[in-house]
Amino acid sequence: MTSTYNPTIQTKDTVVHRVLLGKKQILVTEEESLLVQLERAGIHIEYQCREGYCSSCSIKLLWGNVSYPFEPLAWVQSGYLLACCAIVKSDIEIAFF
Repeated sequence: MTSTYNPTIQTKDTVVHRVLLGKKQILVTEEESLLVQLERAGIHIEYQCREGYCSSCSIKLLWGNVSYPFEPLAWVQSGYLLACCAIVKSDIEIAFF
């Protein structure tokens, strides 16, 4: 018996990805920033500007892919993402360090 892992779920118009945070898992879409979707799930992180200027919402990206609809003005350290403007493009795992 063979098992196939599908990293994303696709509904009629929306692609859904899994975000792992420790033992928690939430589902997110590509339609809103990660910050907005984390907040909706009850996961609050530090932020200030919500527009990629300050990097206070920087989160460690352990694996997976995100993109930015516009280039953030804040410096994004390698291996991190800015939750306020990152769009999740695959299943990801994040950590708060």
